[in-house]
Order: sequence, then C-alpha cells, then structure tokens
Amino acid sequence: MILKFLFIVLLVGASGFVAWHTVFYWATERRYLRREIPQMRADVVAELEKMGLARSPVIEDNGSIRFGHPPTMSSDDLILLLRRIMRRYDLVMTAAVKYEERRELFIELSSSEQHVVARFLFVPGVMDEMLAGALRGRIGIIIDDFGYIRNRLTSRFMSINEKLTFSVIPGHRYSRILADEAIRSGHEVIIHMPMEPENYNGRDEEEFILLYGMEKDEILARIRRAFQELPQAVGMNNHEGSLATLDTVLLDILAADLESRKMYFVDSYTTPNTRALDIMQARNVPSMGRHVFLDNVDDPDYIRQQLAKLASRAENTGIAIGIGHVGTSHLNTLDVLAEEIPRLKDQGFDFVYISELLQYALERRKEIALERPPA
Repeated sequence: MILKFLFIVLLVGASGFVAWHTVFYWATERRYLRREIPQMRADVVAELEKMGLARSPVIEDNGSIRFGHPPTMSSDDLILLLRRIMRRYDLVMTAAVKYEERRELFIELSSSEQHVVARFLFVPGVMDEMLAGALRGRIGIIIDDFGYIRNRLTSRFMSINEKLTFSVIPGHRYSRILADEAIRSGHEVIIHMPMEPENYNGRDEEEFILLYGMEKDEILARIRRAFQELPQAVGMNNHEGSLATLDTVLLDILAADLESRKMYFVDSYTTPNTRALDIMQARNVPSMGRHVFLDNVDDPDYIRQQLAKLASRAENTGIAIGIGHVGTSHLNTLDVLAEEIPRLKDQGFDFVYISELLQYALERRKEIALERPPA
C-alpha cells in the first residue's frame, strides 16, 4: 500500500514538473520571439546604417528590409560585412540569393535557435532622393483615443517633438486636460467623435455618441456638446461608427455642421461600406480617409511595416494619413514612431498636421489622388 502511495506521489510530482517545465519553456520562447528577436533585428539594422548603407522605408512583400549600397560594393563584400555582424550577435545565414540581372542580393539571417531575425534585400546605388534630400511625400499621423487615461504613456506622446494630430474622445475624465496639454505641447487636436458601431448595446460616451437614425436636434446637440467640451479642436474623425457611417441623413447633418464651423473630417474607415467621404465632399467639407492603421496588431515589427506602407503610399501619391492609438498600453506605437519618424524625415518625408495635409490636397486636387483607401 505504501509503495502504491509513493508511486502515485512520484507520478504526480513528475507530471507537475513536466507541466511546469513546458509552461516555463513556452513563456521563455514567447518572450524571446516578442522582445529579443525584434531588438536583435533593430541592432543589425543600426549596424548596417553605421557602415554607410542607406535603408529604404519600403518593406518588400516578403518582409525584407531594403538597403541601398555603393555600386562599387560587390555581393561578396556585403556578405563579408554581414559575417562580421553575425559573429557579434551569434547569427547564422540561412539564405543567400544573388539576382545577377538586377545585381541584387537577398540575405536571411537567423538566430542559433533557427528563428528568423531579419531578411534583407541589398540594392546597388544609394537612392538619389535620399542623398539630395528631395521631398518624397507628406505624411499625417493621427493618434486616437486620448481621454481615457493620463499617465507616463500620454506624457511621452505629448513630448514627441513632431507634428502629430491627437484625437480626443469627449466626455472622459481626462479629455479636457489632455486636449490642453496637447496644444501646449505643439500638437493639433481633433474630436474623436463616438459613432454607433454594429452590435452597439450602450456604454460610455452616451451623451455624445451619434446613433443610426437619431433625430436631427439630438445630433446637433451632441455635436455642439462635443465642441464645447473640446474647443481646441480643428476637426473630427469617427470613433468606431461601422453602423453610423452608413446613415446618409446623419452624415449630412454632421457635414453641414462641420462646414459651418470650418472644420475638417477624417473618415477612420471602420467599415468598407462607409458613406462619410461621399457626404462630406458633397458638402465641401475638407475631408479624407485614413490610408493605414498603424497598430491594429500591437507588435513593433508590424507597426514598423505599416509605417513603411504609409511612407510608400505618400511617395506614390504625394500624401498619406495613418492612424495609431494611445489606448492604455500602446508603448510599441510610441517607441516605433519616436524611432522611425526622424529616420523617415532624413529620407525626405515631411510630417505635417492633418489640417496642413488637407490644405495641400485641396490646393492640388487635380494632381493628388483622393480615392477611397483600402479597408
């Protein structure tokens, strides 16, 4: 009987150890992939830039980071250069492909555990516009969801010394305070107007939210209340609104009010079926839709790729609008913007307030495509 009891104890103990070891291994691996691999990639990129290679803001379809290099540098020279970096970070080269006709070199670097750290595409000839400092495009960035919290994260967003547009939700504890701080910090403020989403069942912002089918007087009262709450605002974008932005009557009332106030509107594009821009432009309200959500996946590499897409769009069409979030924990958004905006400015991109972007677009309406952005 005693032996049977001891056997059961040993079995339970062994099972517990295996379970603990599995969970510990999983947590360690997750932390490694989410933190150490991205940091290693950033370090390798920084090393290449220190060595004089010019990074393009364009990310290739396969996620490769494109670098321009002097035409006199051969593929063998690049590989030798990379091997020095690999030794420093204990990396291995898991792929190397030469495209002879284009004189391009594709390289994949992985950790010793066989996790891909980075893929690079090396292109001969540093882009002329990088060296010349020519304007490659104008970018406007909106940071949504100010009002819920006021902490070190919001303070750090305020301290970014770039032209950002902060969108504040009316009716929350810190809405007025943060709008004032944003203005004092040199940022632009707009209203992040609550609008009814699908499957809405009532919650915060009940005094402000615009509902599908709402009566005109109530719509106007809520808009007026929002501007009284946030008099610093020079425009508006929708907070949610996948249902309300289908209501053309509501949108027309909103557009008429914004036109009378000389305010602009940015459609956040929370649904591909939105009618907001059609109505706004029919009322001659300065308006545009966002082109890229920067952080709908809270991962630094994803945010960096989305920002690169935004830059690519600005280069192709002249202008682009991206939306990020402050939320309660968007530290990755903050860190990537603080790192990448100066880099993109050095490469010829201009970061402007949304009001400036719209003014530029209106002045050059015939030259700039104002088509509906992708959903």
